[in-house]
Amino acid sequence: MACLGALLCTMLLCAMAMGQSNDEHSQRWGGRGILLQMTTSGATIEFACGHGNITQPISPNAAGEFSVVGTYTPEIGGPVRKNNPPGDLAATYKGTISGDTMHLEILLEDKDRQPPPFTLTRGSAGKVVKCR
Repeated sequence: MACLGALLCTMLLCAMAMGQSNDEHSQRWGGRGILLQMTTSGATIEFACGHGNITQPISPNAAGEFSVVGTYTPEIGGPVRKNNPPGDLAATYKGTISGDTMHLEILLEDKDRQPPPFTLTRGSAGKVVKCR
């Protein structure tokens, strides 16, 4: 009887560990030039030539649409001038989620610095090559 109890306990622990792994995996979204890691309070994002933070939870409506605020920080390869360092820019992250696909736009006040739209896949590590 003790063996059966130990076996059931082991199976339960394995199932719990698999569930945690799947939950963590499902919070990662990646695509060409982007990796987004969702948390309960927002998200962190790595771009090929920048990074960003979303400062509120991403909660799509019934149609899968969302719009959240955060920051976007452009990164430029090579030296940075002392009088013109890159800084955090206010950003709105707007998109849609349908199944395991997310379409994402980053809206900035300065349209000249606005990155292109992205398509991300749930669970993907993305393909981010930093421009340094």
